[in-house]
Amino acid sequence: MASASVAAPQPGQDMPLGASAMPPRGYVAFCERKPQDCGADPHVVIAAAERADADRAELLAALGPSMPAVIMPAALSGPPVLRAMPISWSPGVRDAELAPAPELQLTNVERVQIQTTVAFVDPSAEALREAQDRTPRMTPQLWSLLNRVNGQVNGAIEQRTDMANYGVEDFWNTPLEDGRHAGDCEDYVLEKERALVAAGLPRQALNIAVVTTRWGESHAVLLVATSEGEYVLDSLSPWIVSWRQAPYHWVRRQVDGEAFNWVMVDGGAHLREPAAKGLLIASSR
Repeated sequence: MASASVAAPQPGQDMPLGASAMPPRGYVAFCERKPQDCGADPHVVIAAAERADADRAELLAALGPSMPAVIMPAALSGPPVLRAMPISWSPGVRDAELAPAPELQLTNVERVQIQTTVAFVDPSAEALREAQDRTPRMTPQLWSLLNRVNGQVNGAIEQRTDMANYGVEDFWNTPLEDGRHAGDCEDYVLEKERALVAAGLPRQALNIAVVTTRWGESHAVLLVATSEGEYVLDSLSPWIVSWRQAPYHWVRRQVDGEAFNWVMVDGGAHLREPAAKGLLIASSR
């Protein structure tokens, strides 16, 4: 089980991040049903989802059901760790074959001066460089794509609660993929993520976030990391804005596009700043 820690922002992700958090239960269940929508390797996704379920059950048993799920550490999103098995000798090997090799007698050995040059590689710097290479550059083409996907999905899905749609309180789904045309905020997010991945955006740049609206309701949006920072695709607005301009209190989110790598957002990340002039334009449908 992962321990709580502070996550380092990735390139393009300029939101202040806090301790690790448990992914939403509805999202974990969605990834178990549709692992292809949560990562490149469905087997890894299913295994990670099972670990997330196990972590949640273990923490609830240890801390009690009154403990808020959002502050629980998230399950690791990587593949299972492979441990080396102890080596055993094959049967039938003679003792003589296992005896020490005879010592070598060395004579007339000359000492030679050898000069070497060692280049030390900083793993963190290499990882940062690779992540920067994956971060999409904000171009007119990318801006157009984000507006088009946001507008098309918002227009294709009718707002409807999970209780009205499925008869349960919390059910994450991709309704357009299933031939439905109704859903709630999480469904908009998942459809937009699916459309952007299909359009060629790296999954590492797409992160789901849970926020609180000005009227106190929980809401989900999609964050897109770019060379100019993170932008919000929202089912409640045709506008695409920087996360700093969105009128929300940020609660928890994914990091680096990893399905089960969720963190809390620093408590100060809720102040709305004025929109930058000349950059944020309305989405056209």
